Amino acid sequence: MPHRETVNSLAREIDAAIVGDKIPDPRLKPLIPDADAVARSWAQTHGGVPINHMMVVRDSIAKSRPDIVKEIYRILHESRRAAPPTADNGLLDPCRFGVEANRRSLELIIDYSFRQKLIPRKFSVDELFDDVTGALV
Repeated sequence: MPHRETVNSLAREIDAAIVGDKIPDPRLKPLIPDADAVARSWAQTHGGVPINHMMVVRDSIAKSRPDIVKEIYRILHESRRAAPPTADNGLLDPCRFGVEANRRSLELIIDYSFRQKLIPRKFSVDELFDDVTGALV
């Protein structure tokens, strides 16, 4: 629920919005006052930030053209290395590459998905990857 000021100043116009890191209207207030501190605390407790986006490859492509999968991964990884490093040693880095760098986040989402009955059983992280994709680091 938005802060009371937000509801009062924009009554019947907007209750909440996802606006990125820049608030576009001074009448809008953050739902979480110190979101950076909260995110850092969550990441420290859970071993990293949740996965927001992930590159996915069809099993048929990974089997028939592993060279293409590896090349796409290499190009994406190279572009990430060109970006400035995060100041927190990667703890809050949303662009982590490889299974190991994302293992804890994947374990959490598997657990949450199972508890919510979105998946029939708890899969292991390694079950999510074949020989080609699991070896990408």
